[in-house]
Amino acid sequence: MKFKFFLFLLLISLQATGGCRVSPHRTGKSGSDFSFRGSHSSKDASLNCKIIEKNTNFAFTLYKQLVSQASDLNVLFSPLSVSMILSLLTLGVHSTTRTQILVGLGFNLKEIQEDAIHKFFQNLVLNLNMPNPELQLSMGSALFVEERLRLLEEFSQNVKTMYMSEVLSIDFQYPARAKKRINEYISEQTQKKMEGLVKDVDSSTTMILVNYIFFKASWERNFDPKRTREDNFIVSEKTMVKVPMMIHENIHYYFRDRSLSCGVLQIAYASNETALFVLPDQGQMKRVEAALTQKVMKRWLKGLKKRTMELRIPKLSLSGKYELQKILPALKITNVFSKESDLSGIIDLSNKPSHLTPQINQIMHQTGFQMDESGPQTVNTKSHVRIRMSAARHNMMEFNRPFLVMILTQPNQSILLLGKVVNPKEAEGLSASSS
Repeated sequence: MKFKFFLFLLLISLQATGGCRVSPHRTGKSGSDFSFRGSHSSKDASLNCKIIEKNTNFAFTLYKQLVSQASDLNVLFSPLSVSMILSLLTLGVHSTTRTQILVGLGFNLKEIQEDAIHKFFQNLVLNLNMPNPELQLSMGSALFVEERLRLLEEFSQNVKTMYMSEVLSIDFQYPARAKKRINEYISEQTQKKMEGLVKDVDSSTTMILVNYIFFKASWERNFDPKRTREDNFIVSEKTMVKVPMMIHENIHYYFRDRSLSCGVLQIAYASNETALFVLPDQGQMKRVEAALTQKVMKRWLKGLKKRTMELRIPKLSLSGKYELQKILPALKITNVFSKESDLSGIIDLSNKPSHLTPQINQIMHQTGFQMDESGPQTVNTKSHVRIRMSAARHNMMEFNRPFLVMILTQPNQSILLLGKVVNPKEAEGLSASSS
């Protein structure tokens, strides 16, 4: 999509923003603090704060569900993307199907009007998609619908305008061909960084929703690649691996959460995102995970203070793939995947073949994340910062055991990516061309 179209949509969506100040510790390139701009009223500001809070709690609820299925594996997903595609569906589903999705996301329509939710996400999508040389971000979604079903133009247009998403017709009568087309679409959209997301398609399939995001950004202050070295990472009591450990001496924002026995570190990207790393003390990961809520994260962000320290953290290339139709039912979002689902706002039910039962068979989500010394630019002019070694070594934070990572959008501190790094050597899902 061309820049002028992005700019046009961004301007018309500014009415969706409100003031919600979360973290005062970083200023943008303009020097302003990170409060929402363009607020028209305190009511707008309050609504946006509530949406952010609901999104954050949904992020941690979904995270806990993913971890419960594989506590000893890496976890990586985009809570914001999942919230977006579920919100997108409410543009076309009705009755119980719609209610379950909204309740599952934590929204109460007595507090927050549905229009406000869509406008919030619209503004966020537009901001994330604005061109930025410091950021490599491929983010999108598409709903593939059996071509014998007649799509409603209003739904297709709303999805495109509000979520920059697509609704595409496809012939599921030829499953292998349909699977190939969907996977080629994702590969093309992500510059071949994500391959083979969809695995199972059969001739009874009527709808598949795919969602993808790849993130890599330049640091505000780069690491020195000459100082990166192989070091030990303790996966578990029985497993240790060698990883490329990046080293950075700088003034960082740090908070020690004594009640949860963990350290929290925030690093700024040159783009409008920040990375939040959480390092539990040895043996305390499950305790930290169980406590994750919006209130805990707010306490962490509020408690961050400047601290001179030496940081050691692994160079990362991670990916996560999830079949959400197998996970969301645990959050009581079930109807959308059943034959009882009401999809009357997506397709013309009066004009469907009698032998077809429309339903969303799959919601596939994939996230890719890379973190190295500099970022996506071929030529990066920002230099790393060296401070007095004695001062840095006195305060050292070494991520040499499992830790949590969050990528937060600015200005509203929404969680774009959320993950747990158990073993940095495991990097399934990213193609060789993404390194």
